[in-house]
Amino acid sequence: MGLSKSENRLERSDHTEIVGANIERVDGIQKVTGRAVYGSDIERDSLLHGAVLLSNQSHGQITEVETEAALNVEGVECVLAREELMGKFDDRIRHYGDIIAAVAADSPETAQIALEQISYSIESLEPVYDATEAVAETAPTIHEEGTPLGTLRRHHEFSVGNTAFRNNIDDYHELDVGDVEKGFAQADVLYESSYVSPRVSHCNLDTHCAVAEWENDELTIVETIASPRHAEEIVSEFLEIDMDRVTIETPPVASSSFGGRSLPKLALEPVVASLAKETDCPVKLWFSRQEEFVATSSRHRTHYTIKTGVTEDGDITAMELKTVADTGGYPNGVGHIVLTNSENRPLDLYQIPNYRYEGVSVFTNNIPGGEYRGIGSTQLMFALESHIDEVAHRAGIAPLELRQRNFVQEGYERPHTGQRIESCGLPECVERGENTFNRIKTGGSDSPSTVTGTGVAAGAHTTAAGARSKDSTRIRLTLDETGILQAYNSSVDIGQGSETVLTQILTQESGIPMENIKLVTHPKEGEIEDLLGSVASRTTYIIGAAMLGGAKRLRKKLKTIAATYFDVEETDVEVQNGYIQTTAGEKISVGDLLAATDEAIEITEHAESELNPPGYGVHFAEVEIDTETGNIEIQTYVAAQDVGFAINPKLIEGQIEGAVQHGIEFALYSDVQFDRGSPINTNLADYPAISPWEMPKQMACEIIESNEKTGPYGAKGVGTPIMTPIAPAILNAVRDATGIRFENPPVHSEDVLLGVGGDRK
Repeated sequence: MGLSKSENRLERSDHTEIVGANIERVDGIQKVTGRAVYGSDIERDSLLHGAVLLSNQSHGQITEVETEAALNVEGVECVLAREELMGKFDDRIRHYGDIIAAVAADSPETAQIALEQISYSIESLEPVYDATEAVAETAPTIHEEGTPLGTLRRHHEFSVGNTAFRNNIDDYHELDVGDVEKGFAQADVLYESSYVSPRVSHCNLDTHCAVAEWENDELTIVETIASPRHAEEIVSEFLEIDMDRVTIETPPVASSSFGGRSLPKLALEPVVASLAKETDCPVKLWFSRQEEFVATSSRHRTHYTIKTGVTEDGDITAMELKTVADTGGYPNGVGHIVLTNSENRPLDLYQIPNYRYEGVSVFTNNIPGGEYRGIGSTQLMFALESHIDEVAHRAGIAPLELRQRNFVQEGYERPHTGQRIESCGLPECVERGENTFNRIKTGGSDSPSTVTGTGVAAGAHTTAAGARSKDSTRIRLTLDETGILQAYNSSVDIGQGSETVLTQILTQESGIPMENIKLVTHPKEGEIEDLLGSVASRTTYIIGAAMLGGAKRLRKKLKTIAATYFDVEETDVEVQNGYIQTTAGEKISVGDLLAATDEAIEITEHAESELNPPGYGVHFAEVEIDTETGNIEIQTYVAAQDVGFAINPKLIEGQIEGAVQHGIEFALYSDVQFDRGSPINTNLADYPAISPWEMPKQMACEIIESNEKTGPYGAKGVGTPIMTPIAPAILNAVRDATGIRFENPPVHSEDVLLGVGGDRK
């Protein structure tokens, strides 16, 4: 790992040993010792165990569900058919794994036995699985016009500007910048190509689990969810009850998410709430691994067609981009995000004077698409950076040179938003990344049966809620005679280390030691006013900014109280490590000061931003391919990532390494496969989630600090921007080694073997 020496960043000497230092995770010990209590560990008195009966058909009408035999199983307390569940459920099955019925029993084993006693009939309906075909007027209709389940979480009203798109439309976007046809006419090289991204599962170690219980008419659900307040809004809307009657709490320690736990799932929260309501007991519903694959969500399978024109010198004159995203059986608002990020990212990364975009998200009879690290941007950057690489080859220009000629720069005003880019570490990413890569790459094997290739790709993803929208938060800080600083906020640490980073900021600015700080996540009461929580790489940027401002005010208040107590000027008082000390040497702990003065401090702080600054990366990959087997090994990987400022460099390094694992899976291994809607590999024996063995043989992380002026200490988003260059960097290296452009990952060894043999484009 290396840190930049960029002159325009906030200097590390401006900080103590807290911010900018490799502080150990505050939750690390309890996790590695096994003392952490996750959602699936939770027990309750009189707890019942739920189980769900999921459809093995992908499209049909439920005509009968017979539950009497299941209800007669000893230990079964409740059996509910789909039509008996609370909320907006109808009698239509729209994907394999859709909910048919649910059981609550005294043990998980009894619940499973009862499921086997349920009989049902489904009248099959014609399915459609290809999103590009589902838009046709003749395609089967999955949601009738205006039905409640077809308009869930719709972000905006829209009209479709393409007469070819007549059916199953979840969302539609279009954008025109400049004159695309004029730009194409100015080009010396025109290239058009198509790409399809894989349907990837999150494969979190702990599967989805929720515990629901009712007290009078008020529902409480405990589960790992990245945005509890947003989830309350969604669940209350679906169940058609007031939001103030729904509380969603996170367990003592949250599981990982990677986007998989950003939103409620149709087969989880409404189902467990219905079972708990019917039995008047707490009910726990914990998905098996196969249920996790088919009843939750995966990354959207997305089709891209890109046409680009460049001059002989390598200047981009125009680009046309078309996107078709597979939303699956049900909407959740994420199709809109996929289209938005696909629309915006090319203009966040490159200076494109003439640009045309059209995007549509489409209902199919596949499992729902959902949030996954770098929503839409990860898929788009795979396609865009594969395409740009190919454009460079056809124009006779080095791929990195073509990118550098067209990169955005600090101060550049993006034509689709009118927003200036306040920080851009792309030049330093290129310089540092290329130097490190050239220094450590192997250069290839001497074996005559292997070929070696190198690849480069750039990437971008915005910080916070997204371009053209304001993101904001409010936090509350309290401090009393205990000396414990409590920080009420909307963040959930789902593995990214946010609890550690926010605590570092509070310690840095307040003078209260980290061990005396307690983060209180998503309190129901109080002025928090933040629906989004821990999504979109916003926690450090938005919530951290509020923590910074609030902690500064808290320290100022402490100094005011101490100055009166000691009868000195405020300038003669300092707060450090939980103590107040005067220049005369008088000293008292913060808690004792507040006890002696009968004071307690409460501060609320608001932070917001409309800028959503992009985080950038330039990544380099070296692959070695066995031409006799097609096996691909990643020899060297260098990730040069612009993070604004590294509040905790070691945590960022962990984020980079974890993202590289996800990107390798996207490029070379993982795809949830279906045969006419029926799953083929929905278990970890057949679905290839990788191990450390498949990681790069050597890897370096170059952390670039560009000083985002609107972020705390210059910081901006990290977790999702890192994802965007990884898959294309690897696939560009495969192209360099083999001469083959693979446009439909994951690329398996047999694909390479067939391609090398000339049987594949």
